[in-house]
Amino acid sequence: MIDFELNESQKMILSSLENSLSENFDIRRENKKAEGFEYSNHGWEEIKRLGFLGILSNEENGGFGLEFFDFSLTLEYWGAKLCEGPYIENSIFIFILEKLKNKETNYLIKELSSSKKIVTSIISEQFINNEKIPVIHKRNNKYCVEGKITNLPYWNESTEVLTLASLNNEKKLLMLSKKNIDVVNESKTLTGQKLHEIKIDNLEISEDNIFKNDKLDLIDIYTQLFTISKCAESVGIADSIHKMTNEFIKTREQFNKPLGSFQAIQHMASDIYMRLSETRELIRYCSKLSPENENVKKIVSLSKIKCDEELTKIAWTAHQLHGAMGFTWDYGLHLMTKRILLNKTLNGDILFHSKKLFS
Repeated sequence: MIDFELNESQKMILSSLENSLSENFDIRRENKKAEGFEYSNHGWEEIKRLGFLGILSNEENGGFGLEFFDFSLTLEYWGAKLCEGPYIENSIFIFILEKLKNKETNYLIKELSSSKKIVTSIISEQFINNEKIPVIHKRNNKYCVEGKITNLPYWNESTEVLTLASLNNEKKLLMLSKKNIDVVNESKTLTGQKLHEIKIDNLEISEDNIFKNDKLDLIDIYTQLFTISKCAESVGIADSIHKMTNEFIKTREQFNKPLGSFQAIQHMASDIYMRLSETRELIRYCSKLSPENENVKKIVSLSKIKCDEELTKIAWTAHQLHGAMGFTWDYGLHLMTKRILLNKTLNGDILFHSKKLFS
């Protein structure tokens, strides 16, 4: 039997996070960001200030020492307030470094947990979409790397870049300081998030910046955890949509009656609730499983398919119930729908994950 109840410690953490993320949330600012009038990442400074970057690092490394499930719960609140920043990227990298367990990685974990170093990454897309990745060469007993990375998020918020790189035709995890990396192009997502294309030109690196482990597939673990993290974020967005919709049909009247009093509306609202509840519990269950288990890959793919299918339907049903109100500039439903659709495009589509299920 699966226990879906949260303990008191989890409830306390989520309560403090919710209060902090709600304090400065302004849907008008998110609209201005989406339309290119201003740029800000709501929630990012709050996450750093509260120390949540160390949620997955052990206490001796300056962190909270919590489980990945606890982290995924915070992502629901992170998504609900349309937060953006390299919170997921840093947390998963710390999770992987904790698996390596050596003195060098312990020092790096402390730097990441205290936000002295911040990594940005697009490893999941590099791996799943089989994108061309930077190449590491060994010359005169020195390692050098060259290549390009496109659509890299959170460049301004980070100090380091975590990327896939090819070494002797094998994919490795590589961390680079962004000091000697050139930005060659900039674009934006439909929610206003900046994406950068960077060029790495024969940059000399230390072997310590190449992360590998003979027993663990670090790249596969990162990709699985990132996929389930973005699903948890989308669940939080869908939960906000559900709450907004319930409030709307309770207060909005038609023929001098609340919309929620009509049976057809109740059926649609019930459909939203059922889809959200099923998807949320599947994602939470998945986040409790060890990524080292071979069977988890299929469950992650199933969760991604479920998330993409159900949460999109929730957003469109909510728009039907809201009518024109759902598209107004200062209401916010359209921004939440955009974020769900944007997350749907990441980490492989339904066809990709369907093939993994039946492989």
